[in-house]
Amino acid sequence: MHVNKDSSTFTLFQTLYLSFFSRPLYQDIRRNWKGLCFPYLLVILMFYWVPEMMNMNTIISEFIADEALQYVDQVPMITISKGMASIREPVPFYIYDKKNNTPFAIIDTSGQIMSLDNTPAVVLLTRDRLIVRQDRDIKEARSLSLADMSDITITPKLIYNWLELFNNLFVVVFFPFALLISFTFHVVQALLLAWLGNSFAKYFNIQLDFKTLVRLSVVAFTPAIMLETAHAVLDIYYPYSSFFSFLITSGYLFYAVGCNSEKTFIPINK
Repeated sequence: MHVNKDSSTFTLFQTLYLSFFSRPLYQDIRRNWKGLCFPYLLVILMFYWVPEMMNMNTIISEFIADEALQYVDQVPMITISKGMASIREPVPFYIYDKKNNTPFAIIDTSGQIMSLDNTPAVVLLTRDRLIVRQDRDIKEARSLSLADMSDITITPKLIYNWLELFNNLFVVVFFPFALLISFTFHVVQALLLAWLGNSFAKYFNIQLDFKTLVRLSVVAFTPAIMLETAHAVLDIYYPYSSFFSFLITSGYLFYAVGCNSEKTFIPINK
């Protein structure tokens, strides 16, 4: 976003709320702003992703405390040496989902059970492989060889430490990836909206270059992203948020283009 000493140029925080209704703001974007405003888009997306990451971290913490620990407490000491797993308990060894009293994981190093077929379990550890499926309703499973693993002894305490480390590092590690993916997604949408903005410009019988339409599209995202941010801060479920955000932004882009038509364009007194 271009900032100069012109009194018609708005600050970042003014733009956050003026984007909901201000005709002079959208006219100023056409007059004075430069570039494509992608840094501005990145900033407003950060407003959304900070509380959203906090919500996701809370969900993970609650899952670890309420769900994961019931399984970890049942895990026997597992020794993996030279790509081979072994336990001291009789096999097959079952780890149960205590709420449903159904097997969640099976450890069988004897070769009796070689797949997750015909079992509700989602994890199977054999002598040389770890087999996992994402959901009990999905038959397809992924198989990982233990051959590339370093020698290790897995205990409940070690798993606790892994979960705690994951919980602590989740926000720090995942935040930049989530922000980058979201930013890329919105940049693509902004470019598509700028193309749509050509039709709006023809409707209002005005000429706007592509960069101006991109800038208007980016700022038009502000109300929709702020609405998503409010849901994230209040931790309220927002169904079909991407779809509704695109519709809201399209409406604001129509308004932004209309603000720059000759009938509404307001001369600025210097």
